[in-house]
Amino acid sequence: MISFRRFISLTISFSFLVMSYTGIILFLAPKGRVANWTNWELLGLDKTHYTHLHVTFMVLFLFGMIFHIYFNWSSLINYLKNKARTFSLLTKEFLLAFGINVLFVLGTLYYWTPFDQFLDFQDDLKAMWEKKVDKAPYNHAELSTLEEFSQKMGIPTSTILSNLNTHHLQGITLTKTIHQIAKENSKSPAQIFDIIQTKPSIQPLKEGGGYGQLRLKEAAIQHAFDLQNALQFIAERGYQAHENTTLKEAANALNLKPIELLELLKSSQIKESR
Repeated sequence: MISFRRFISLTISFSFLVMSYTGIILFLAPKGRVANWTNWELLGLDKTHYTHLHVTFMVLFLFGMIFHIYFNWSSLINYLKNKARTFSLLTKEFLLAFGINVLFVLGTLYYWTPFDQFLDFQDDLKAMWEKKVDKAPYNHAELSTLEEFSQKMGIPTSTILSNLNTHHLQGITLTKTIHQIAKENSKSPAQIFDIIQTKPSIQPLKEGGGYGQLRLKEAAIQHAFDLQNALQFIAERGYQAHENTTLKEAANALNLKPIELLELLKSSQIKESR
């Protein structure tokens, strides 16, 4: 037969240890915005994992304590009896225990010493994490899709897609969040941001590179120029192209070679970005 009392006592002991451990980790961990942006982890667990563990084990500890009080109710009542063995809330032990708890409540809420020093120490730890890493450009930037990020940061989507594809990242679409892309490629959102904001540069094109077969929307992604600006650039020179127009078709209409048109589109993009 299992001793239910022993089972409950061991359960609350284990849950107390886990709850204490996760509480210490959360005390030392960086703030959520820093942890999420940098993919902060300890022993393979991120801050969200530690928060969830802390909450669930708090619930387990709470239920364990309810049963523990139930099984030890008579002992607890004895703690509230005076020397005459009558129930009293004025025993020295009760008043001391109650007073200490009230002190911790008031000391924390009103920032009394040494509670203020302890809380300031935690704030200093959090601030230290923020000094070590680059901050996100805005709150919860990792939850923005690439399209939303492009709009807020003023970076053309073509540049974003080109930079990410240049680094051979997988699953890149404008509807995915930075967090999703980072997770799928085993990187942090901060690393994805570093890749995104890489300054576009003109790479030398090679004759016979097969550029003529590229549709304009494909060329825009691969060579980091804005598709709408490119279509306008071509239209101003007398040819109405669309996103599925090939470079060869547009180049022939403008009496150019595909490689020459591509050079012009890339050069115009760099000038606009400056």
